[in-house]
Amino acid sequence: MKSHKFKSTYSEFFLVLPSIVFYLVFVVYPLLGGIYYSFTDWNGVNAAFHLVGLKNYFTLSGDKYVAEPLKNTFIYAFLSMILLNVLGLVLAVGLDRISKGKNLFRALLFVPAVLSSLVVGYIFSFIFSEPIADLGKSLGIDVIANNLLGSKQYSLYMGVLVGAWKMAGWYMVIYIAGLQNIDQSLYEAADIDGSTGWKKFRYVTFPLIAPAFTINMILSVERAFKEYDLMFALTGGGPGRSSELISLTIYGESFTNKRAGYGSALGVVLFLIIVAITLFQMFILRRRENDINY
Repeated sequence: MKSHKFKSTYSEFFLVLPSIVFYLVFVVYPLLGGIYYSFTDWNGVNAAFHLVGLKNYFTLSGDKYVAEPLKNTFIYAFLSMILLNVLGLVLAVGLDRISKGKNLFRALLFVPAVLSSLVVGYIFSFIFSEPIADLGKSLGIDVIANNLLGSKQYSLYMGVLVGAWKMAGWYMVIYIAGLQNIDQSLYEAADIDGSTGWKKFRYVTFPLIAPAFTINMILSVERAFKEYDLMFALTGGGPGRSSELISLTIYGESFTNKRAGYGSALGVVLFLIIVAITLFQMFILRRRENDINY
């Protein structure tokens, strides 16, 4: 009996071994390597480099060049978090009330989430520069008559809108999963009490999808802080540096300016920011879930 159990455990381990190896090679090793190189002056090209201790981090603390991309990233993450969760929740609740064609609409709304961010970025770059600008000129609307992506005032916010269009379906699916776990008898009880649609949403639906809300809040912020390819294709961080996110700065420092050690330090700081925000969100949102359950 013990021999059979050991063989079963042994075979199960070998089934998951490829996943463990891939995780170690493509996640753990780059993470540890990035931390190590953040303490060096490596230029990203030559094999030779020297340990410089905390020099990159001291340089980073006084680098005004990083301040604007970091500010843009926080703005982008905050607006994306709100917009993605509002759109995802509205779409989920709307589809939940449809009786016919529900699966078709779900699939259509989810399609943008599986498209390449680079492709979406280049497509919308064309849309903003040609069709929308031409429409603005035809209608005499000066705001959209010029390419909004070429405006320092609007480029970052256009990136938020495009990102929300692309990923709203992803968060919608998670909210739909939460809605399907709600006991329908609770809605029947609310109807008996004379609750309106808004009251049922406020006192029944929204509290009971708290786990889905927690997951989406965390995922939306994490995704926004790591956003790179969409903004690269849309604006390249321009005009000027008005839409440059910290991920674009990390790439520029590491490969364009050939300061891979400094770029790695930026990456480590970004990682710590994401971890800190995630832990804060989990603390606040989990406490909300516990209060609801109580």
